[in-house]
Amino acid sequence: MDRTEWLRQRKVLIGGSDAAAIVGLNPWKSNIEVWQEKTGRVVAEDIGHKPYVQYGIKAEEYLISLFMLDHPQYQVTTRPFEILRHPQYNFLGGTLDGEIQETETGRKGVLEIKTTNILQSMQREKWIEKIPDNYYTQVLHYLLVTGWDFAILKAQL
Repeated sequence: MDRTEWLRQRKVLIGGSDAAAIVGLNPWKSNIEVWQEKTGRVVAEDIGHKPYVQYGIKAEEYLISLFMLDHPQYQVTTRPFEILRHPQYNFLGGTLDGEIQETETGRKGVLEIKTTNILQSMQREKWIEKIPDNYYTQVLHYLLVTGWDFAILKAQL
């Protein structure tokens, strides 16, 4: 699947960042905006050309490679533009940054990669000894969709 088809298919499902917005935890989008987009009342802005998005896309490959160096106990698989769907509720889905599997036990997990510039002290506080609520909700959504056992979030701050 290419990016155009991937974007088209995302329009009809609830993804990880949508889940955070639906429960009021996405700082960039409201639950009403998600509803308007999913029902075709408005067209979602394509932010793929924005510099911070491009940086995140390009950095992801390298951060996954660093994760693999730091954690040889996991086998990592990436499938760009593949949408996984919940087996029973196919309107729930997501594209994972990586699938991880413990080599010793075979347990499967989600690898989520984040890059961000912390420009304000308030942004820093969201990362102190926890995962920001919107990212935590996204990871929980992916665990629901996959039914897998665990998730690891790797962030470059």
